[in-house]
Parts: sequence; C-alpha cells; structure tokens
Amino acid sequence: MSIVNLAMRTLPFFVFRLLVYAVFGLVSLTFLGLMIGFGILLFRWFEFASGFFILMMIGTFFGVLGILRFIERYFLYMVKVGHVAVVTELLRTGKVPEGKNQIEYGKDQVKNHFGSANVAFVLDKIVYGAVRQIQRWLFRVGNFFSFVPGAQKVIRILSKVMEVSLRYIDEAVLSYVMYRKSEMDERQVDALERDSVWKSACDGVVLYAQSWKKIGLTAAGIVAGIYVLNFAVFLIAVFPLMAIGSAVASSAGAGAVIGYFAIIGAYIFTSMFKRAVVDPLAMIAMVRTYQLSVRETEPSIDLQQKLLGVSSKFKELFNKSKGAPAGAVASEPVKKDVTPTT
Repeated sequence: MSIVNLAMRTLPFFVFRLLVYAVFGLVSLTFLGLMIGFGILLFRWFEFASGFFILMMIGTFFGVLGILRFIERYFLYMVKVGHVAVVTELLRTGKVPEGKNQIEYGKDQVKNHFGSANVAFVLDKIVYGAVRQIQRWLFRVGNFFSFVPGAQKVIRILSKVMEVSLRYIDEAVLSYVMYRKSEMDERQVDALERDSVWKSACDGVVLYAQSWKKIGLTAAGIVAGIYVLNFAVFLIAVFPLMAIGSAVASSAGAGAVIGYFAIIGAYIFTSMFKRAVVDPLAMIAMVRTYQLSVRETEPSIDLQQKLLGVSSKFKELFNKSKGAPAGAVASEPVKKDVTPTT
C-alpha cells in the first residue's frame, strides 16, 4: 500500500489534527495580538517600558509553546499512537474494521497492545533515547572515513538528517511492537511464550540498526520534504499577512509592529500545518519504509550485544525485556544466532 493510499485511508486522523491545531493556532494568534496591543499601550504610556515589552513577548511565546507541548503530551499523544496503530494494521492486513470510528479504534488498539497510554509513552521515550545513542555510534564509526576529502561534511549532514528524523523512527519501532502483538494474537500464541512489548521493542531497535541505510534514504527524503514544505507554507502565509498589515497601518511605527506580528503569525501557521499534516505524512512514510525493510528479517544477536555496549538506553530496554531492573547488567546467555543483514 502506497503512502498516499495510507494517508487517504486514515483521513479522519488528519481532519482531527487539523481541527485541533487550527483552534490552537487561532487562540494563540489572538492571545499574542492582545499581548502585543497591551505592550504597545504600555510603551505609549511609559517610554521606559520597552524592555518589559520585550520580556513580556518572550514570556508569552514560551508560554504558548509550553501549552502546546502539554496538549500534545496529554491530549494528542493517544491520537498520534492510535494513527500508528491503524497504519500498522493496514500494512499488515490491508483493512481496518468497517463501521467503527477510526480514532476510537486506534486508541483501543493502543490499549490492547500496551495496556495503557502511560506504558506506550514510557516505551516510546526509551526507544527514542536508544535510537538517538545508536545513531551517534553509527556516525562515530563513519568518522573512520574522515580522511576522505569532503567526507566529514557528508557525515555531518547525514547526522543532522537522522537527528531530525528521530521522532519518526521511534514511531516506526512502536509500529513493529504492534505488528508483533497482532501476529501473536492471530496465531493464538500461549501467554507464556509471547514476547513482551519490551522484548518486541528491543528487537525493533536492533532491526532498525540492521537496516539503517535503507531507512536513512527515506529519512533524508522526509527531512528535505519538511524543510521545503515549511519554507513554502511560511512564504504563503507571511506575504498576505504583511500586505494586510501594511494596508491597515496608520503609521510607520504601527506598520513595523504589525509586520513583526505577521512574521510571528506566519511562524505559528507553519508550525500548526507541520504538526497537523506534515508530521503524520512523515510518520506514514517512515513506518511503511521500516516495515518493508525489516520484513522477513530476524534481529541479529551479535549486533544486539554490540548495542548493549554503546547505548545505556538500549541496555535499559533490554533489561526491562528480561524483567530485570533498569540498572542491572544484562548477562542472560543468547540462545539463537542470526547473521546480520546488510
């Protein structure tokens, strides 16, 4: 199934995110406008208040950012992971149950796979940390080729690309956990023989490290697409806003203030569009590429042992998969040997 088909089949998630971020964007712009108006009044009444005005604008900006992160963590997280769950099911079976609200179905799948949103969130954070550390290790290995002219620049660019793509790679690993759980449910695997979500996540991270070159190509395309779309959307938003500002401004000073507000407004619009449309598209592309790259591939035990030595977060994940405390040393013998893929 193509990226476009997956996006069209999961359109309710896009519509829901568009509505939430549109409302948040409008409220943020209104709030910022009121604060700028209040700041201008203070500046007119008290000329020495310019410093306070700047501090107030900085505080307002970070306050809005903090509220946005709160909404994404406590309100939209289940929607985001539910979207991953539905995309995973479409890749696995090509269908989702008809006649059921897709967003509610996605949330139900998350609860079925992880037990609770909190477990999914904790797992997500550990996977993110493990992948981040592993990526740094992979690029440190690449530094052996720094003697080649221009190689250092290429390595830095690739490192930056993979860093931006991190948020989508951890979602791909979560999709692998869900995929494994659904397969075990379908085969009716005995409870004692089932892999825990921690074990599946551990295997998913190893599979990422085995296939990082293929996944890296998609990551590069995603990052390039994000920057191009962000720039295009910002330009589309900023020029009309500045034109409106120039038309209603009564003086050069007011025009300058409205111009700054137009830039802030365009930034907010771009940020909301990215979160509502670009991020879920990037997630679909990454999950699809990951699933296709690791299909029919077994996790390499040799690579797993290497990763235990280079990533403390991966070791934490491994220890949780064995039922050991996070700080314990993983020393359980390996029962199965698999040749790594290239």
